[in-house]
Amino acid sequence: MSSQTENDSLKSKTTKGLLWGGMASIIQQFLGFGFGILLNRKLDPEDYGLIGLVTIFSVLASAFQESGFVYGIVNKKEVQHKDYNAVFWTSVGIGTFIYIVLFLAAPLIARHYDQPVLVDLSRFTFLSFWLGSFGVAHNAFLFRNLKIKERVITGTLALILSNTIGVYLAYQNYAYWAFAVQIVSYSGFNMLGFWYFSKFRPSFTFDFQPIRDIFGFSSKILVTNIFININKNVYAAVLGDHYTEKELGYTINPNKWSQMAQSILTNMVNNVTQPILREIEDEKDRQIRVFRKLISFTAFLAFPMLFGLTTVAQDFIIITITDKWLQSVIFLQIFCIGAAFDSVSNVFSSLIISKGKSQIYMRNIVIFGLLQIAILVFGKSLGLETLITLTAGLNALWIFVWYASAKPYMTYSFSYLMRDVFSYAILAGVSCLAAHYATTSIANLYLRFASTIAIAVCAYIIVNRIFKPSILLELFHYFTTVIRKK
Repeated sequence: MSSQTENDSLKSKTTKGLLWGGMASIIQQFLGFGFGILLNRKLDPEDYGLIGLVTIFSVLASAFQESGFVYGIVNKKEVQHKDYNAVFWTSVGIGTFIYIVLFLAAPLIARHYDQPVLVDLSRFTFLSFWLGSFGVAHNAFLFRNLKIKERVITGTLALILSNTIGVYLAYQNYAYWAFAVQIVSYSGFNMLGFWYFSKFRPSFTFDFQPIRDIFGFSSKILVTNIFININKNVYAAVLGDHYTEKELGYTINPNKWSQMAQSILTNMVNNVTQPILREIEDEKDRQIRVFRKLISFTAFLAFPMLFGLTTVAQDFIIITITDKWLQSVIFLQIFCIGAAFDSVSNVFSSLIISKGKSQIYMRNIVIFGLLQIAILVFGKSLGLETLITLTAGLNALWIFVWYASAKPYMTYSFSYLMRDVFSYAILAGVSCLAAHYATTSIANLYLRFASTIAIAVCAYIIVNRIFKPSILLELFHYFTTVIRKK
């Protein structure tokens, strides 16, 4: 195969991956947001606060039963049925063991938070990670083989079905149980989708030698995933004994929404970054070009999207979930700023994983997590707004840690970081500020909301056309090429 053919093939894979991943992320996040509006209008902050208290246990258990095997499988040069089979039985075994432990520990959890209802609620919610353990190997098969479309369909259908059930139960006055059923059913539907699309089928052959081969790499991913989940869900768990469920409930949705907006980008980019960079690992010049395009693409979209949500946060909350959630506005604004920078950090972390440097990846996530926990534990008396501002600021600053960690493995200069990342942050910030001041005198809520978004988008396109025209032209070329081929 000629070099030009390889380039075209790589561009095709990258473009299709970004297109499918992008379309999927947008569809899934908007579906999740739409269902979330219906749930928020019916449920109260206390309901979200109760679920938030036990969520940390479920996500940590999910990290343990997955144990980094998905990335471990992707990182292996050759994978056979026995590798997937070993991952399947290991994940199911770990998931079952942890579920039994947490089932027995439920009364202790309820006593710690002084919430008796958590006994039954936690035992049911914990089923989500146990069901998920049956799909880890199948997900690894799809991810390694770049079956992006199949993973998209699975996630979308699981989202629709589980949220339909959750919304129905909420409007039947099942309160926090509606949210719990939605979480568990999503995990179950997701697992069934992975089984349906994957060619892998487990056999009753118990050879765990492949786990020993994979675990050297995946163990670091395991520790990393534990801290990633802690970082995303730590607020209720650490602060649950200091603030009320209602107060915590006001932070849970903003955190979730900022993560949803961020996921539109990270899911899109993650579908291609590690496999593509791994494929061209020995072509240094080509790799730096691909990496710069990926990180520029991420920054180009992340900053206007999340800074824009910060700009319209108050109108957005009043329009969608009514003013009973108005206390969430400041939290949404803070979370979105941190999430914008975290989206870019994600590309650096994917580069580090593609180089097989899972120890560095783990170190950065763990240190960040420990610092975040320290802020929350020692600053409990400062108030939720101050605490979340400090953790979001840490998120924004951490991009420099990721940059310094990635630099030894790619000739990516600090000037590249300024041009590929911070230039877009500045352009997005200027565009959003201009839109805010241009519409601040508009009295009508809906007109102000729509006008702010429209002006921000137009301003951002104009300033990019003036100062950074290449990204606009390249995106237009990529997507029109894909459409023509279809």
